Amino acid sequence: MGNKVNTQSQIVVHGGLPSLISLALDSDTHLKRYAIMCLGNLAANESNHSPLLRQGAFKTLVDQAKHSNGDIKQYCAFAIANLASNSDVLNRLGKDGGINPLLSLAKMNNVHSQCLAITSLRRLALIPENRERLISSGILSILSDAGGSTEIEIQREFSACLCNLSLNVRCRADIVKTCIKELNRLLSSNDTDTVRQAMGALANITENQETHDTMQKSGTSNSTIALLQHSSMDIKREASRAIANLLGSKNQHCEVIRGGLVHLISLGVTSDPECQYNASLSFRKLSPNKDSHFTMINKGLPCLLFLLKAQNISTRKHAAGALRDLSGNDEYKMEFSKHGCIESLAALGGSRESELQTLAFASLRHLSLMSGLHSLMIECDIVEQAVRHISMAAEDLQCQIAGLFANLSESREHQTGMVKNGVVQAIVALARIENEEIQQDCARALANICANERNQVLIHHHGGLSCLIKLAQSKGDICQRYVAMGLQFLASNTEVRSAIIRENILPPFLELSKSTLLDFQRSSASSLASMSLNKENKSSILRKGGLKDILRLFSHPDLQVQRDAVFAAANLADSLDLHLDIVREGGIAAFLSIRSSTDVRVLRDLSRALSSLSLSDCAIDEMMNGDILKILFKLSRSSDIATQRRASLALCNLSSNGDKLKLLEEGVLKSLLFLSRFPDLEVERCASLAIAALSLGGNITNKVKIIEEGTHRQLAEMIQFPDNEIQRCAALALNGLLLGEHDEIKMRVFRETGSKSILSLISSNDEECVHSGIYMLGSLAENDEIRGALVEIGSIKWLVDKFKLGPIEIKRAAGYFFSLISESAEYHKDMANAGGLETVISLASLVDSECQEYGAFSLAFLASNREYQVPLVNMGAVRPLVSMMATNAESKHYAGMALLKLADNFENHITIAEEGGIQALLRLGRSRVTDEEVQYKAALTVGHLATNAVNQLPKQQVIDKGVGFAAGSWKKRSGVKKMQATEIAREFVNNSLQKSKETT
Repeated sequence: MGNKVNTQSQIVVHGGLPSLISLALDSDTHLKRYAIMCLGNLAANESNHSPLLRQGAFKTLVDQAKHSNGDIKQYCAFAIANLASNSDVLNRLGKDGGINPLLSLAKMNNVHSQCLAITSLRRLALIPENRERLISSGILSILSDAGGSTEIEIQREFSACLCNLSLNVRCRADIVKTCIKELNRLLSSNDTDTVRQAMGALANITENQETHDTMQKSGTSNSTIALLQHSSMDIKREASRAIANLLGSKNQHCEVIRGGLVHLISLGVTSDPECQYNASLSFRKLSPNKDSHFTMINKGLPCLLFLLKAQNISTRKHAAGALRDLSGNDEYKMEFSKHGCIESLAALGGSRESELQTLAFASLRHLSLMSGLHSLMIECDIVEQAVRHISMAAEDLQCQIAGLFANLSESREHQTGMVKNGVVQAIVALARIENEEIQQDCARALANICANERNQVLIHHHGGLSCLIKLAQSKGDICQRYVAMGLQFLASNTEVRSAIIRENILPPFLELSKSTLLDFQRSSASSLASMSLNKENKSSILRKGGLKDILRLFSHPDLQVQRDAVFAAANLADSLDLHLDIVREGGIAAFLSIRSSTDVRVLRDLSRALSSLSLSDCAIDEMMNGDILKILFKLSRSSDIATQRRASLALCNLSSNGDKLKLLEEGVLKSLLFLSRFPDLEVERCASLAIAALSLGGNITNKVKIIEEGTHRQLAEMIQFPDNEIQRCAALALNGLLLGEHDEIKMRVFRETGSKSILSLISSNDEECVHSGIYMLGSLAENDEIRGALVEIGSIKWLVDKFKLGPIEIKRAAGYFFSLISESAEYHKDMANAGGLETVISLASLVDSECQEYGAFSLAFLASNREYQVPLVNMGAVRPLVSMMATNAESKHYAGMALLKLADNFENHITIAEEGGIQALLRLGRSRVTDEEVQYKAALTVGHLATNAVNQLPKQQVIDKGVGFAAGSWKKRSGVKKMQATEIAREFVNNSLQKSKETT
């Protein structure tokens, strides 16, 4: 009855169990065996399980399973195995002793019994509480023996049982030690279910990292990799899971990369979510290993991008994590420009999941290290997206965005667009976060953007300058270096420099100069150097105490700081208004302290500062100190041309305004002579101007010293130099030496330099050079001996030619020379032969008062020579003389003397009368400022003119028409009647005789 399904439950319902239990406990083995067999049949019906357990049948079975009779043991195990089919009683079976009978059954050689036992044990292993009970009961050794079976069912149950047992973490190590070989063997089974369960067991086991080495040594890892190509998706899932777990150990990577990575990539693009997850996890674990990058990037990028769109959020995270690691490889960064990687990462960055956003921007941050990808990133609006995320982002995401900005800012062509898109405001917000890495990247980004001049003003308006000043308080030395760079760049902008002063931001820069950090000191010095370029900033720097800090940095051991400090001081010295403050603050002494420097830039700015200060009286007294002069002498011999120029300019200024005698005593001439021979035009000019300044003045001692040094010879050589500016400066110096009444100096200069240099000047195409040459001739002509020599070499002809085309300055200088030549009658003939008479008349005809004076003076002497009186009148000398006599200029006296001399010749009377000479002489005679002798001569001359006019008329006309007719013929021009002139002359003569008698 117990074998039939219909009666199995009826036996239990009608109270058959107590009897069966009692018989099972009977001492009669035969009855016991049948009773237990019946209980086993009843246990085949699941509806009886509860009564069997409740009424003690299970306990009886457990107890009888220890019987010495093998059949009884076996039947008890069968019964318990039947009970194990009910999942509700599995825990009780395991707890109350149901395991050992099943283990004993599993040891039997009967295949069916063995299979039934293992199946029951597999079911018991479904309950977590039973797994350790099974392990402690020794199931693994039994399973290990059963694992060698060739029966498919036993293999299936074996692998399934181990799969269940492996779910317990503490059991895995024991499973590996005991059953790894059997599991590995089953992986090559032709039965899909067996392989699946075995692979599942191994996948569970690999979750414990300590099992990995054993698996690798046993070859299980390679078997697992091979199963990635299995046709069953279930097996692929378990194999990929096992590999994902194995990759937790780095020593497993090599085998997977070599034989399984390509298959993982294929699994990643399947539609199975679990395979996608396992592949994604594997990629995430492999991505830190650079050996995997070649395959993953060249073959796996499309797979990773596909996984970024997976439904499972974890799959997407692992794929994003793998991309982040792969993007850090500089060798393959450009590959990310293909397959739409940048676009996919940009889309991922817009995800609502903060972790995905962070991973996406981390990848973009890595890729942004490659400048070739910057344009693509900008086109994908990544910057705008990053700016939008900042306010709500977690600190990790903010860190990635800060790094992204810092890297993108390396590309100069994108900096302006980044600033316009609000990057500076975003950086300012990020810089407030107390995170050293974020602050460092913010400082780096600002430093890069500030390097672009077009952005500097906008950066300041967006708060970049204030942000850098705040970041200067950061403790990170790298951050501080970037801050120093940014501040230095911003301070170099003209508008920002003005804003720094206007907005009172200068004090932080001054504080940086006192920092112990070298980069801050450098930045401060550089910024002050830049700010000192603005004229309006200079006084503010002084008011804020900046000059003291600048001068203090002169002694800084760092050359760059010293350079910028001296440069700043030189800029301040460019303003005359600040010279007194510089002197008061000890600026001269500070400049003196760096005299031993060997740096070209320091010495260049030192010479520039001294050249500027040499313009002010307040600084000159201190600069006349012998040490400063020695510095200038040293700088004047520098190999740097700019330094030489400034030093020579300083010496030139001191020569003009300083103590000339002291300069000469200190040996300035040696330096000036050296500079005058230097092949730089600017230096030569300054040297010659300095010599000119030293030579000017009435101190004959200075000129003698200059001559004794042979300076005039060097100046003469410079005059012949092809550069006009050099010629002008040298001529000025030489003219300075020749000025005055020192005949010895003039003779020495003329003898030792000759006329070649003068001729070089006069023949020049430069009007100033010509003027200097003619002026030099005038100075030399003051000496009688030299004058004669100049006439002999044809100097009159030179000046006549130059006079015709020259400007007024040349005409004046030539007029002075002609006036000196005209004083000596012996040179009148030379004047006439060279065309000098016409030239003198032209000189007198000019409207320039100085030229008129020289012309009148010359005509006065030339007219005293009777040989040239008529030619002069015929050449038109009367008219300019008459014109001059009508004025109150200095030339009036000489013009009158000349006209009187010309009137001595009766042949000139008519012309004189026609040109208005009589009226001019009458005015001369009446003038109170004219001495009496001249008045007397004027009156006599007028009388002579009147008498001559009467004598020249025919007698018949005089008799018939009277003297009035002759006078009437003059009336049209002179308006003076003959009788009036006679009366005036007679009256003047009588008065003169009367005075003479009274005196006697």
